Amino acid sequence: MTADIRMSRIAVLADKETAVYFKLSGVKNSYFVNDRAEAEKRLESLFANQQVSLIMVTEQVFDWIQSRLTRIKREKEYPLVVSIPGKRGEKPKTDVLAELVKRTVGIEIKVG
Repeated sequence: MTADIRMSRIAVLADKETAVYFKLSGVKNSYFVNDRAEAEKRLESLFANQQVSLIMVTEQVFDWIQSRLTRIKREKEYPLVVSIPGKRGEKPKTDVLAELVKRTVGIEIKVG
């Protein structure tokens, strides 16, 4: 199955704030989901929509749909599903760059 670029659409499954942000940014197929059941139902409908080629989901939604997604992907190749950070996503516990510099050079960088 080859995707027709002219007909490709992007969809977003996320928390309310993230979905609204994407909708305001021009992604018409942005949906907010409140729980696993809602997320799985919307995921199934997006896989049935042949115009959708990419589904972006927040980390929390990805956790909810992961087992269902694995089953669906055995039968369908498209659309591609990618996880993106959400508003409630886990923040890094340390500044990765500062940690790398500290380990490599031995100098601790503090900002602010």
